[in-house]
Amino acid sequence: MSDNRVSMKMISEKLDHMHSDIEKNSADIHKLQLEMSYGRGAVKSVAWIGGCIAVVLGLMRIFNGG
Repeated sequence: MSDNRVSMKMISEKLDHMHSDIEKNSADIHKLQLEMSYGRGAVKSVAWIGGCIAVVLGLMRIFNGG
């Protein structure tokens, strides 16, 4: 009978530990998703700015007889 209580207590402790690990992992996953979305936004911004610069330089070459 006491073996059952000890093993149930150990199982309960392990489940509590697993629960806290899962909560931490969920928070880490959310943080990673935010970082990835910021990265995608930065890449889009750099591509857009680069495109604008290319258009301006191209127009300058065309109109300056370059």
